[in-house]
Amino acid sequence: MKKLLLLAIVLRILVSMFLFHPDIKTFNYQASFLKKGVFNIYNYLVENKKSLPLKDGFVYFPLTYIALGGYQAIVSPLFGNGFDSWLADAGVNSFVKNPQIFKYLILLKFPYLVLDIAIAFLLMEFFENKENKKKAFVYWLFNPFTIFIIYAFSNVDIFPVILTVLAFLMLKKQKLFAAGLLLGLASGFKLYPLLFIPFLFLAGRSLKEKLVLCLTPIITFCLIVLPFISPAFFQSALVSGLTTGIFASDFATLALAILFFYAAIIDGGDKDHKKTDLFNYWLALFLIIFSFALFHIQWLLWLAPFLVILAIKKPVLSRLILVLGLLAFAVPLLYQDRSMTISLFRVYSTWFDMLPIPFTFIQKIYDPDNLQTVIHSVLAGGSMVMTYKIFKENN
Repeated sequence: MKKLLLLAIVLRILVSMFLFHPDIKTFNYQASFLKKGVFNIYNYLVENKKSLPLKDGFVYFPLTYIALGGYQAIVSPLFGNGFDSWLADAGVNSFVKNPQIFKYLILLKFPYLVLDIAIAFLLMEFFENKENKKKAFVYWLFNPFTIFIIYAFSNVDIFPVILTVLAFLMLKKQKLFAAGLLLGLASGFKLYPLLFIPFLFLAGRSLKEKLVLCLTPIITFCLIVLPFISPAFFQSALVSGLTTGIFASDFATLALAILFFYAAIIDGGDKDHKKTDLFNYWLALFLIIFSFALFHIQWLLWLAPFLVILAIKKPVLSRLILVLGLLAFAVPLLYQDRSMTISLFRVYSTWFDMLPIPFTFIQKIYDPDNLQTVIHSVLAGGSMVMTYKIFKENN
């Protein structure tokens, strides 16, 4: 296990060093204002937009700003004197010209590494069997999907993801209030954990417990965002595409409503809650969202730890999970977006700007937009099959 852990860490450091997505520079530039005394980043960016080299608004929620900015403040001496000027350099080649780029990338992605490894150990706690514990550890650390999502795309969703994993560990131990609190904290990074509130309501055994379970994450979230409430916050974070994208499809909203009423009917006839498995509903919730919404590839991280658990609990579904994962990762190849493919390697040289992106080759054979539709349809069908089998085998 120690050798596997060491190998996993080395692998992550190498990916961190050599793959660069421009988002990591943008949101870390914005987070750097915390160590300069700026608390409400949303208002600050709007009020100083004309004088700032990077004009984008901060599209993430407050805890992301606090976590990233606080980390920068703590390890600032390690970055060195030129780090802040590098962050503020809006030039398209700023990362190529800087000899410190590899150090910067390792340090900026180090919090992801810590949380990523922590998730591997947390997943082991979902199993009693020693063999299954080891499988969970290995499946998480050595699947290429999460490594690429976290370290190539610099996905800050790792923060809410570890909190949701902890929340379900608390649910497994029947610590419902702690689970609700953790989901509330997770929503301070990304709003998606609040989608699970209706199912927390069903988990409560009495009306009082149901209300406490529902109100705990909502109140926690409100307390987190309250100091930041402003038109700038609503425009930049609360109604941004990163937040509202999951509701882009009416079919997804309808399917989620059906899922809730299905759960309510089960609970209505099962006073002892023997049939209600909240883990299954969490999986089904996001499988439905990814079936009907034009999801961003980084959103798959929300579901990844739970798919690892599912693959171990129900090995018959492991192949389907692998196939759907490969299809999902084929979608970015169809984007006319260099930062999702070729530009990830620009840290070496601007010569990569001369290479054609996969979209260029694919469009000569078939319309990439139509191919995206086909892949999304196949993913939707596979997700629906998986959802059906989860509930069928549970009953």
